[in-house]
Amino acid sequence: MSRALDKKVLASLQKPDPSAAYQAISEVLSSPSHDRLLEIEILGSTHGLPDGVYVLQEGTAVGVSKLGLVMAFLVARKLLAAHLDATSRKSDDELLTATAVILLMDPEYLTAANTRKRIVQRQLLDGENTAERVFIKEKHIIDSLLTSRLHRHTKSPTLWSHRRWLLQTQASLHIPTSVLSDLTDVVFVAGERHPRNYYAWCHARFLVGLGDEKMNQHDVLEAVKTWCFKHHTDISGWTFLYYLLNRRKTLGYGAASSLISTQVLKLVESLRLSNESIWVFLRTLAAGRHLSDTDYDRFLAVSRDILEKTVDETDKRVLESAVDWCKTYRLDG
Repeated sequence: MSRALDKKVLASLQKPDPSAAYQAISEVLSSPSHDRLLEIEILGSTHGLPDGVYVLQEGTAVGVSKLGLVMAFLVARKLLAAHLDATSRKSDDELLTATAVILLMDPEYLTAANTRKRIVQRQLLDGENTAERVFIKEKHIIDSLLTSRLHRHTKSPTLWSHRRWLLQTQASLHIPTSVLSDLTDVVFVAGERHPRNYYAWCHARFLVGLGDEKMNQHDVLEAVKTWCFKHHTDISGWTFLYYLLNRRKTLGYGAASSLISTQVLKLVESLRLSNESIWVFLRTLAAGRHLSDTDYDRFLAVSRDILEKTVDETDKRVLESAVDWCKTYRLDG
């Protein structure tokens, strides 16, 4: 959502009581249910919500009025500023609610994210809640923002950095992280919401490193491959798949690479795919030292077959470039 406000919104801000909007939106964000992530959307003026209605909710699907969010943000920012200036001390629950509203409006509001970090640290020390409970609650709101249909949030460096900090803190307390669950429920969804999501896939690399010893590498590899097959034009997903195959700690590197190369070539052959993303992956994999000559010959044969049947000049250049690059940089086994 853009932070720019049109004249109608600015005029509307002078009319209603902003505290009502803050109450309605904050109540949804501070919901006690942590079983499923919220799916939040911002509703513009075209949705025509009745006066005084700022939130529509059905289950975990939440629609928030843009006007209402702006009003709630003004209240939340004032509340946070008063606390930081020590003019009006607020409880942790009040601050968590206010900062959630602020981050929904502006995911790069670093002061709000840092305030939440301090609260998490305080909660871990006071012992009122178990550490697991603290992390579950915090990840629920952050993950909801990262995976909702909010264009700026899905690739927000501040939100992804905050999540990384949470997992690092969790690991320092010897609380395990489910790599596969975090990949499928958070990274994959953010990758769908915002294609070629650099921050999401960087977080995926972090997750793999964090859960190295206990991670089921086969399940993770299979999940990533499946995601790539469904989003075959997304270079970020293919790059991460190659990263997994190329890691020294990956068991059975050669066998896994050969199998995936065969499966991807079958997909390419059946659908006549010639997009650059998938061919960059294939050429890089074929040029590596862990594919056999048979796999390499198969790569060349499929590329020749598709090239012969391709009419589009751009697609032809992609295929020719992939083969030339592979021949130039292929390593001996």
